[in-house]
Amino acid sequence: MAITHAGLKPIANPSRSAKVVDALREAIYSGRLKPGESIREMQLARDLQVSQTTIREALLQLEHGGLIVRQPNRGTRVTELSPKEIGERVGLRLALEQIAAGEAARRASREHLQELEVRLRAISAAVSANAYYEAGQADLEFHRSIWRASGNQTLCRVLDDLTVPLFAFVSMAQSRALDNLSTRTLGHEPILAAIRSGASSSAREAISAHIEGSYGDFLHHEED
Repeated sequence: MAITHAGLKPIANPSRSAKVVDALREAIYSGRLKPGESIREMQLARDLQVSQTTIREALLQLEHGGLIVRQPNRGTRVTELSPKEIGERVGLRLALEQIAAGEAARRASREHLQELEVRLRAISAAVSANAYYEAGQADLEFHRSIWRASGNQTLCRVLDDLTVPLFAFVSMAQSRALDNLSTRTLGHEPILAAIRSGASSSAREAISAHIEGSYGDFLHHEED
């Protein structure tokens, strides 16, 4: 079999873009496709032996997941964020998510709380399996549930645009570094407890402690 770009193997069933998504995501998380690396549709179509339409469908899904970015006149690239860019995104996320958490504590229904519990169990399962992509997505969905519980749809959209690339890039870095996710302090339980208590100030404090604990190094980089 011929050697292809990033060691990708031809897809047996070209009608299923999901297989292309899986192949590309694995190449990104393994580091065979590196942050900032250019992605060319025609090359991928040849490597995987699928149509360019299938490649475009797969790239759209990867873009929605924050793993790639497509920019006019610059093409498609694997997501890459500098420490400064991460610090800026984390700083904005910290301010906005405190608002979301405070409102969620005031407004969360029984259904919202049940959804948060389900998301929390999904995080635990992914962390136990040391599954980087799944853990990142479960973490993101937990926070999305908080945003939705705030009742502010504009805030949800802004936070989504801000944080999807952040979650993706961090989980990619953890995968390449072979971090053991089970050793990480996730700190989601105090957030759920604070929101369940109905105390907005406690929810804001819990989300602040969680984000600062997870991204403290990047926030300190911005202070230097």
